[in-house]
Amino acid sequence: MSLLREAWPASRLVKALAGGMQDSARQRLRSNWTKRLRTTVSEPIYAELWMDIVRVCKDNRETSWPELPLSLFREFTNTGERKPYEDVYFERRGRLVAIVLEAVVKPEPRKMKEVESGLLDICSEYTWALPAHVNEEDTVTPPWQQVDLFASETAQTLVEILLLLGEQLASHVVAQVHEEIERRVLEPVFWKPRHFGWETADHNWSAVCASGCGIAALLLVEDDFSRAVAIESMLGALDCFLAGYREDGGCPEGVGYWVYGFGYFTYFADMLREFTEGTVDILNSEKVRQIAAFAERVHLSDGIFANYSDGSETERLPSGLISHLNSLQGRPSTLPFRVPGLLEDPCRRWAHVLRNLVWTNPLAFGSGETVTNYLPQLGWLMCRSCSSSHSGPESQKGEPGVMLAFSAKAGHNNEPHNHNDLGHFILHGGGENILCDLGAGLYTKAYFSSGRESIINISSGGHSVPVINGTMQQSGAQAKAAVLDIALDEQEEVQTGTRLKLDLTSAYPVEELAVFTRSFTWNVLEGNEGARLTVTDHFEFETSGVSMKSRDVEELLISRIQPNLGAGFVEWKGANAGVRLDYDASVLRAGLEAVKHIDHDGIPFVFYKTSLQLDSNQWNGSASVDCNLFFTIH
Repeated sequence: MSLLREAWPASRLVKALAGGMQDSARQRLRSNWTKRLRTTVSEPIYAELWMDIVRVCKDNRETSWPELPLSLFREFTNTGERKPYEDVYFERRGRLVAIVLEAVVKPEPRKMKEVESGLLDICSEYTWALPAHVNEEDTVTPPWQQVDLFASETAQTLVEILLLLGEQLASHVVAQVHEEIERRVLEPVFWKPRHFGWETADHNWSAVCASGCGIAALLLVEDDFSRAVAIESMLGALDCFLAGYREDGGCPEGVGYWVYGFGYFTYFADMLREFTEGTVDILNSEKVRQIAAFAERVHLSDGIFANYSDGSETERLPSGLISHLNSLQGRPSTLPFRVPGLLEDPCRRWAHVLRNLVWTNPLAFGSGETVTNYLPQLGWLMCRSCSSSHSGPESQKGEPGVMLAFSAKAGHNNEPHNHNDLGHFILHGGGENILCDLGAGLYTKAYFSSGRESIINISSGGHSVPVINGTMQQSGAQAKAAVLDIALDEQEEVQTGTRLKLDLTSAYPVEELAVFTRSFTWNVLEGNEGARLTVTDHFEFETSGVSMKSRDVEELLISRIQPNLGAGFVEWKGANAGVRLDYDASVLRAGLEAVKHIDHDGIPFVFYKTSLQLDSNQWNGSASVDCNLFFTIH
């Protein structure tokens, strides 16, 4: 794919972004968005979203606007805690989103006053960036000009609100919003550039920041050449974003960050196409089409995903974004259809909510299918199979079967939002990850600091991989999973199984370890009554000067479901499916630990760590040994 900045230098963009075209684009967008928003109020698919909006508007009238004092801002510096400030910050933005949308569909003077008050409160904040992203000791760039993800999002939110309601708001409020966007975002990014790190980042930051700043420039900057220069520089940042993806379109940060980064990339691309009357279309490339398919490829069933790194397994994808992407690709999505509520997004993002309302198309969604996906550059394998319906007395004729799925991860241990999880795997049945990935932990200063490997979400000790001689996997690109063999069962008529074999030796800094390979074999059982996964771990140790005591292997298995341990087996019973592990009890000794933890949102939960300790007697003087784990999912 040609680089966006090379394809569209400022000299070409000046003509494509001529002032007259900007005015017609603004009028067209304002008219289309307003008409569409007003029709959604009476459409059943948006009922839950509008209930959230009405509820937040009611709360806004009954309670005071939440304050963001400087003391709360500095709590992150003092304690390392992000949540206290961010909860209030996002509550303020959620209120603004709700009162604006209500004012658009039912314009009244009282509601416009509420919008004006909300806009002015946002304009009075110390900085639009989050404390975790601000360096108050920076002597060059003050905090209010440090442009992070959320400063960029705020700028985009405000300019799009002015696009919709600017003519109905007091002129001094509109002028204040213009001035703050200029001072806080446009000046440090474009006119007196500070060259922020995200401008060359190869992950979601470059897309979100460039898109937010780019949309602000498209909607606010009046001079043709200045606007073209601004857009050219943001295309350079988007080049860096796209460079973070390989040809398979896989996102190493997971589905949630795919939504964030690629979602904002799509929002900007659509706005740029609109403002150039189709001349500049940065969505029209094979690589972008591969990226657009990522969520489909890692979907397991019922809105549950393979969620490596800091992904969540229960992502609620923006229905507007998925509708838009699938209309561009000319095919329906196999993802489940549902319009997310405003309150489901803890960050209350305006860009998602607006486009869920104006872009959602139920016809862009279809039904699930049996499929195997392997993303070779990313190193993720996903196998899905629909089991036959239940045959018990309570089952109904034609009852749909339960989707069973397996996913495994290769890659390396220096990925964006990295977890030390090479060789980790997920077993999924009936809309639930039974053997699971814990996903992101609570974001604090420690989560992104040196020594983060001690956090259970990040450590290999929180993943279904072995501990070797008491040693966890190491961080860094030198720890990588080399694919030794891959065979995909893609023929429905002759199911020979899917195989994946990984060399994981480099993942473990164990001097005595000569070879560690992990092999997966996934087979659908006869009659589609279930599936079997066989995991074979092969260990070889150096023999010279190494005592038998230095050959210690402990297999770990992670689940949120408390298992039942028996003689030679472990069972996990989910809501609609179960997993049984059979193993040789003469070789492995089982144990169970219940671990109290908190999730990404700070909510307590318990997960269960099953351990299978290799009996040291199994070595029998040999330098190598195999551990065989036989999983049946039904």
